[in-house]
Amino acid sequence: MITFVLELPKLAPEKQIQLEDVLLKIPRVDAFAQDDGDFSITAENTNIVLRDLVAAIYGWASDHPGMALQMKVVCPKGEMVLGKHSPNDVIHFLSTC
Repeated sequence: MITFVLELPKLAPEKQIQLEDVLLKIPRVDAFAQDDGDFSITAENTNIVLRDLVAAIYGWASDHPGMALQMKVVCPKGEMVLGKHSPNDVIHFLSTC
């Protein structure tokens, strides 16, 4: 299992609920919104789960122009801005968290 934080800009409540809904539909992923609006995510560290997770995050961000450049995944290893990297780069980064 890996745990990381998905850092986001301040979201309107409906956008936050939409994102939480998207994340909770992914099998073997648990996500909850923190008080600051970021999401704490725990996921099984397998290629299939990470692929589905990253695809869901990029899919949600694609509905909100410019959002991917404002989103970061943060784990003890470091951080990565989603919009500056390919989904495969993000999957690889998360697999090493």
